[in-house]
Amino acid sequence: MTIINNIMTGLARNNESNQKAPVQAPKQTIDTGKISGESQYDVSLPEDVLINFSDQSREAYSILDYIDEIPDIREEKVAALKQQFDEDTYVFDYEKIASNMVDAFLNGTV
Repeated sequence: MTIINNIMTGLARNNESNQKAPVQAPKQTIDTGKISGESQYDVSLPEDVLINFSDQSREAYSILDYIDEIPDIREEKVAALKQQFDEDTYVFDYEKIASNMVDAFLNGTV
């Protein structure tokens, strides 16, 4: 019986030592809006956590910032095309249009 008690006592002590510390409450949030397009996630880290981004990560963020500054529509090109249409001076390249249509059909992108 003593052997069983010793085993049970050892198991109980082992379970107590394997208990994880309780998770601390969030202390700060990270704004991930530039990454995901969302305004802010509630990603919380303890204050003693230090995050180091690699040089590649920093470069990727700077590229994303640069891309955000590029307009989605090139207004000057649109204005020039509108002017050509209004003045009936726009020249259609029918061969290029036909070639692109055939390529799209053959590639299955139509």
